[in-house]
Amino acid sequence: MSSRRACIFITVVASLVVSTACGGSPPATSPSVARPPASSADAGPPTSASGDGVASLDALAARGAADAPLMREALRVEHAAPRSADVRADKDLCLRAVFAAASAVRASFADESGAARGDATTSASGVVPPRGPVCVKKGEAMHLVVEGEGASTARAVIFAAP
Repeated sequence: MSSRRACIFITVVASLVVSTACGGSPPATSPSVARPPASSADAGPPTSASGDGVASLDALAARGAADAPLMREALRVEHAAPRSADVRADKDLCLRAVFAAASAVRASFADESGAARGDATTSASGVVPPRGPVCVKKGEAMHLVVEGEGASTARAVIFAAP
């Protein structure tokens, strides 16, 4: 468990303990019933309306809560190859992207000079950087670089947090 997730987990547990110890009750939870998907086609992420088999921008943005917690959406990229538009930092901030492509691609962040920032991810879908966000200083510009064989369809949503 990462230290950030451990900290959030400890904070939530501590608030429940304090609430219960002070005469309150823990938040009520309603039971949920897990239902299997109606078909195997329903099990995967929603794809685009064009039927290219690549997750839609809305589906990628929805993954932000899990893959880029506490970050806001900064940019949607319909076709990230070979690079996205720049994200210019108006203050110090950190970036992370969720991406999907029709075939395996190599995705990474690069600065204005083209120097790679953070680790790259090689897959048909995933998060870049894979182990946490890449941080930039005020005034710097970053872009997502997507490299792959042929003209692969690729979509990405870039998230940012101060």
